[in-house]
Amino acid sequence: MSKIYLILYNAVIIFVLPLIVVILFLFSKKYRKELFYKISERFAYYNCSNLDLKKKKTVWIHCASLGEVRAVEPILDNLRENFFIVLTTLTKSGREYAAKLQKVDFLALLPLDIYLITKRAFDIIKPNLFVLVETEFWVSMLYTAARRNIAIITINGRISEKSFDSYKCLRFFWGKFVGLINVIIARSEEDADRFKYLAGEKSVIFVSGNIKYDRNFTSGVKRKKFLLKETDFVFTAGSTRENEEAVIADAYIKIGRKFKIFLAPRHIARIPEVAKLLEDKRLKYSLFSENDFIGNFVLVDIFGKLQNIYSISDVCYVGGSLVDKGGQNPIEPAAYGKPVLFGEYMDNFKTEARSLVKNNGAFIVKNSSDLANKIKKFMTNSSFLKCIGDNAFKTVYDQKGAISFTLAKLKEILDVQ
Repeated sequence: MSKIYLILYNAVIIFVLPLIVVILFLFSKKYRKELFYKISERFAYYNCSNLDLKKKKTVWIHCASLGEVRAVEPILDNLRENFFIVLTTLTKSGREYAAKLQKVDFLALLPLDIYLITKRAFDIIKPNLFVLVETEFWVSMLYTAARRNIAIITINGRISEKSFDSYKCLRFFWGKFVGLINVIIARSEEDADRFKYLAGEKSVIFVSGNIKYDRNFTSGVKRKKFLLKETDFVFTAGSTRENEEAVIADAYIKIGRKFKIFLAPRHIARIPEVAKLLEDKRLKYSLFSENDFIGNFVLVDIFGKLQNIYSISDVCYVGGSLVDKGGQNPIEPAAYGKPVLFGEYMDNFKTEARSLVKNNGAFIVKNSSDLANKIKKFMTNSSFLKCIGDNAFKTVYDQKGAISFTLAKLKEILDVQ
């Protein structure tokens, strides 16, 4: 039955893919530049001549994007001495970040999930272990690995509530392929239950906590780099989405424009749109790329700077949460000891958001007035600011340990092969 589903799945992919490419090319500024980026890798034209497969076992780790690559950095550091590490990413940003790390033996984009292409990828890489990070359900990849008796493990596994509703409707299909994963290490009991529902009794499931808590969040960046004084109040809104920037700008205006703000849209392609919004509201701003930090409002138009900005901020808002986009990772600012604000839509990070709110390290905001009131309270009460920041940091620190658990399981699987 799995083979029949695989054929149907591939037929749909082959039929729909050209249409998707045309739509993205014509209407998506975000993905247009990515369509032809290292396109040969999408067809698994890889050169892995540097992998001497006779000397070491090969671990193939697949991450969706930059956030997941960052999360597995400690795993790469730990495994690279004794194993060949192959890393694939779904996105251009993830691949570029991984290239800068120089911590893997071979790096490429994930091939198109078409059986003949995935077969070529496995023929070239010949992994001993195939590791999927979070929610990477690629049907042809899973089928190819399972058919070759390659151990498959999902680490930091998560399935959001919204995604789970979709998977449940097609459980007859997804169960066939999720069940091919030998070991699933979920980041919460809730996620584990969702995986168990899809996989049935076919997969061994553990709960580790979130490996993103275990990252080293020491940035080393000083405020003077951004022409800031230690007494300046700095608010950062990170990874914002459409319709959120207006709320943030209105909150800034309500407080009287009396603090420093860094606004970082999730997608750089939206910078002109956000700039126009600020101009319409008669807000003067400078662009981060111009290194002009004299004014109070800085629009971050460069990718990869948000972590450093979080580290020198007083309070941080995590985007994609005032609008129904699932939210972004609140661990990142919290790990720097910063109070965190976010909206009600945190489905992608529900466990983390819930823990921060429960431990008084974060607050939920609903509109510009609510956001303005929270910021104003932090501005005028330094002891409150420190207390909430300390709570946020402690919440992250107390959850560390998932990396150690995950590494132990990975090595256990590799040793028995």
